[in-house]
Amino acid sequence: SARVDLPLRSPSRNIHDGLLEDKHDKWGWVIYRCSYKDDEAWERFKQIITQRTRAQILKSDAPEAFNSLEWTFVSDRPTLEGIPMNRLRSLFKTWAATAVHAEQPRATDHVLQLSGPRYNYFVQSVISPTEQDPLRGGLVKFVDARWRPLAEAFPGQIEEPDPEDVLEAIDGCTEENVGWMLISLGMIGAEFYESSYSFMDAWYAYYVRPPERVWD
Repeated sequence: SARVDLPLRSPSRNIHDGLLEDKHDKWGWVIYRCSYKDDEAWERFKQIITQRTRAQILKSDAPEAFNSLEWTFVSDRPTLEGIPMNRLRSLFKTWAATAVHAEQPRATDHVLQLSGPRYNYFVQSVISPTEQDPLRGGLVKFVDARWRPLAEAFPGQIEEPDPEDVLEAIDGCTEENVGWMLISLGMIGAEFYESSYSFMDAWYAYYVRPPERVWD
């Protein structure tokens, strides 16, 4: 019999079908502005993300996924300028706990861990895109909201590492996984969002310890 090659499903299609299955009405990252030195760079940053993602989705096999996309850009200088990562993570988790109910009233489940990337990860803008190379010139922190240091997650079960194995402290953490990674601006889109549905596999498939960074 003749072989039939079925077309590959796009990330937009998988996201859209996942929303239907979970009875969700929104998807997309929450993105915090924590530097306030350059307003023009922030506006350029938002424009690049929204326009690039829109173009990708509308030319995919599921352009309807664009109708439920919502980038939530949070700019609040008194609260966010120079905020430590642990406080930003706590701020996001407080938001997520109520937003998952408010944004997804029809959802089959409101358990955060089962409610998709929007409520388990967030983005912090770091290095603004340049006009010459906007996608590779810009960097953001991609943050796992549920991350905790191993000693806190597994009290009394973690052996002290040998001194030669202790890594340079980042946000006070000397572990390999510090709960966030630097990714290029070009990674913020449907493909990376879709991959983030599978937490353990996706996180460690991409993760490199800062200051190393992940490029699209």
